[in-house]
Amino acid sequence: MKDIIILGPPGSGKGTQAKYLAEKLKMYYFGMGDLMREEAAKKTEIGQEFQKTWNKGEGQLVPTEFTERFVAQKLKELELSRGIIFDGYPRNLSQAEMLEEFFQENTRDYLVINLECSVENLIKRMETRRVCGKCGKIFFRSQESMNRCDSCSGSLIQRQEDKPDTIRKRIEVYREQTEPLIVFYRGRGRMITVDGNPSIEAVQAEILGKLNGN
Repeated sequence: MKDIIILGPPGSGKGTQAKYLAEKLKMYYFGMGDLMREEAAKKTEIGQEFQKTWNKGEGQLVPTEFTERFVAQKLKELELSRGIIFDGYPRNLSQAEMLEEFFQENTRDYLVINLECSVENLIKRMETRRVCGKCGKIFFRSQESMNRCDSCSGSLIQRQEDKPDTIRKRIEVYREQTEPLIVFYRGRGRMITVDGNPSIEAVQAEILGKLNGN
C-alpha cells in the first residue's frame, strides 16, 4: 500500500478525511497536530517549545528544527508494515525533503491528496469548529448548541487556532509556507486534487474514487 500525504489549508477538513482514510484503509494515522498536543501535555522539553508557539496566537508554525527532530523520533517508533497517512506534515519544503529521505531509505511509495477549498468556506468552518477536550472529536455547530461531546460527554472547547483573530493569519501562513508543496509534489507526478468544499461524505467519496484509480 502507498503512504498518503494529505494537504489542505486550515479548515479544509484534512484531519477529518485523514482519520477516515486511516480507519477505512487500516493505515497508521500520523496526525502531527495530535502528536504535538500529546507531547505538550507531557511537558517534555520539545513539548514546551510547541506550547510556546501556540501561545503566541498568531497562526505561526512551530520552528522546523523542533518539528524535524520530533518527526524523526516518531517515525522511528512506527511499525512500517502498515501504510501511513500524514496529516499536518510536511508543512514546508524543508520538511518535505526530510520525508522524501524517509520514503527512499525505507523503499516506500506514496501519493499526495490536495484538498482545495474557498476562503469563505474555510473561515465559516473554523469559526464554528469546536473540539472535545477529552477525546478530541471535532464538531461544527452554532455556538449556542455547543456544550458536550456526544461520544464521551467531554466539554467542547474552541482552540486558539480557531479563534477569529487567528484564522486569516493561519491561511496567510499556509499560502506562504505550505502551498509551494503543491508545486513540489505536482512536479513529481504524485498529486491528486480533490474539491474540499462539499460535504464530508461527498469529499470522502471523491477521495476513494480517485485512490481506486491509482
